[in-house]
Amino acid sequence: MGFFSKERWALFDCVTGSWSSVEKLPFEIGNATDVDLRLEGKEVTDRHCALVRLQENKRLALVKRDQSARVIFNGTPQEAVELAEGEYSLIIGSSFLLLRGGKDLDTWRDGLAADQWYMQQPGMDNWEGPWPLTELCQFSREANYPPGTIAMPGGANMGFFLEQILAATSPPTPQLSAPCDFPVPAPEKLAEADTNIFVSPVESSGELTCPTCWLHFDTGEIMHVAVHDSLRGDPILGAEAPLRFQATQFNNLGQALDAFRLPCTDMACPHCRRVLPPGFLHAPHHIFSIVGDAASGKSYYLSVLIKLLPERLYKDFKVVFQDADPAGNALLNEMKNTLFNASTPEQAMLAKTNLEGAMYERLPRYGRTVALPKPFIYATSLVHDSHNRCAVIFYDNAGEHFQPGRDSANSPGAQHVASSSGIFYLFDPFNSSEFRQRLPTQDDPQLEHPLQDQQDVLLSEMRVRVQRLRNLRADERVATPLAVLVGKCDAWLPLLGSEPLSNPIANGALDYAVLRQNSERVRELMKELAPMVVANAESFSSNVVYFPVSAFGHAPTKIAAGGIAPNPRLLKPIMVEIPSIWLLSQVVPNLVPAVNA
Repeated sequence: MGFFSKERWALFDCVTGSWSSVEKLPFEIGNATDVDLRLEGKEVTDRHCALVRLQENKRLALVKRDQSARVIFNGTPQEAVELAEGEYSLIIGSSFLLLRGGKDLDTWRDGLAADQWYMQQPGMDNWEGPWPLTELCQFSREANYPPGTIAMPGGANMGFFLEQILAATSPPTPQLSAPCDFPVPAPEKLAEADTNIFVSPVESSGELTCPTCWLHFDTGEIMHVAVHDSLRGDPILGAEAPLRFQATQFNNLGQALDAFRLPCTDMACPHCRRVLPPGFLHAPHHIFSIVGDAASGKSYYLSVLIKLLPERLYKDFKVVFQDADPAGNALLNEMKNTLFNASTPEQAMLAKTNLEGAMYERLPRYGRTVALPKPFIYATSLVHDSHNRCAVIFYDNAGEHFQPGRDSANSPGAQHVASSSGIFYLFDPFNSSEFRQRLPTQDDPQLEHPLQDQQDVLLSEMRVRVQRLRNLRADERVATPLAVLVGKCDAWLPLLGSEPLSNPIANGALDYAVLRQNSERVRELMKELAPMVVANAESFSSNVVYFPVSAFGHAPTKIAAGGIAPNPRLLKPIMVEIPSIWLLSQVVPNLVPAVNA
C-alpha cells in the first residue's frame, strides 16, 4: 500500500494563511520558479529544502537541499529530519509554516487562523491573545517578553519561539555610513582561529543553578534531550551527542516530545548542555565545596564521607541520604568501594585527582569549552517526609585548581565555591612546618613528603575568588558556613590535652554547645601553630567552625609501587561526618535539628 493511501501531508503559511497540499514526492520548497512551494525572501535559496521519501524504510523526511540554507524545525536548526504523523513547525527565511501529516487535514485547515496569534510565557499556564502577528511582535517587544515565550496561530498545536519570530520580522540593521577601519575575519577564518568559540544561548541569570557549570537559568530556559536516533548532532556538543532543544509539545504526563513525538525524560542545562540530575526541579540543590591543597587527602576524605554520612544520618536523625544520580556518581562510588573493599594497602590506594582527569569533563561555558569537575549528587530527606527534601552536591577537585593563578575563564574548575551553600576547607597538618615540629610521632611516612606550606594562601585565594564572582567589597565577609577541617587528627589529637573531645550528637539532635567547645579547642591550637589560617578563614566568613577529622584513623604505610596508602584492616575514621551534619543543620534545619544554638 502506498504512502499517500495511509495519510496526507500539507503545509500552512501562518502569516498569509495560504495552504499547500503535498501531492507528490519529492516536494521541493524554495525561491526558484519551478519548485512546488515558492517562498519569498533573500534568505530563501532556490532549492532550500524538500520533503522526500527515504529508501530504507519508506518514511517521509524533510531534508535540506542547499548547504547554505537554514531550516528551523520545531525551534531547532536541522539538516534532515524523519517525520511521523503529526504536526510540526518550520521557519524558512521569514516564513512561518505548519507541516502536518494525517487523514483529516481539511478539518485541521479550517480550524487555523493566521490573523489570530496567541502567546504563552515560560512557566505560565494561560495563553494571551489573540493579536495579529504584527501587533503581537510590537506588544512583546514593548513588554519585554522572555525569548522562550511560545507563539502560535489560533487552532495550531505547534508554535514558534518568540525570539525567532522577532529575529525574522525585525527590520534590517542600518549599515554604517563609512567602512570599518579594522579587518573583520571571515567566518571560516574565525572557526580556524578558535574552534571552541560559540555564542552562549542565554545569559547567566535565573532562579536555578546548574550543578556542573554553576551558571543560572530559569525553568523556561531548560533544554530537553532528544530520544530518537535520527536526532543526533547537537550544534554545541558535536555530531554524536543527542540534540538539545527547547520543547514546544508535551504529552499528558508533562514530558517533552522530540521532533518524532517520542517522550524525553532527560533535561539539560541551557549553558553547558549537560544532562541535569533526576528530580532537578523537585528539590533545592546545595553545593558543599571541598577546598584543599594538592595531596591534602580530599579524595580519601570524600570517599570515607560518602560511606559514613548516610549511615550516621539514618541512625541518629532518621534522614535518608541516597544516591540521586547513580551513573554520574559512579566514579565516587568506585573510589569508596576501592577503599573499603580492599584487603591490602596496595589495593586501597586511590589515584591522585589530576587536572582534567577522569573527574573532569570538557563542556561549553561562557563561550569556551573548558574542563569542569563532575558533580556527585545525593538526595536527602526524612524517612517519613519525602516532601521535606534537598540534594547535596560534592566535587573532587584537583588541589592545583585552588592555587593562585589557576582561576580564569579558561580554567574555572573551582568556581563552585562562589555558588556553594557550605564550604569545607581541609587543612593538612603534615604540610605545616609548625605542626610537623610538634607532632608526637616522627616516624609517620607523611613526614617524608616535601614541605610546601601555602595553605593560608589558598584561603586568601578562595576569599578573593568568591568576592570577585559575587561582586563583593574587599572587606565584605560572606555568611556561607565555613568548616575548617584539621585533617589527619589521629596524629595530632594529643596536642589538645588529655581530655577527649565530646560527641556533639545526642538524642537525635546536634548539640551546638558541644560543637562550639570542640571547635574552640581546635581553634586555639590552630591560632598557635597556623595563625594565618585562622585569620584568613575568619576574615572570609562570619560563620566558621573548626573540626578535627581523620579519614583513616591511623598512620598510612608505604607501598611497593611508591607512595603511601591506608591499611584497610585498620580503618577507623574519626569525626569525618560531623562537619557535613553541621552544614546540613545550617542549610536545611528541618532535616537535622540542633539544640543550644
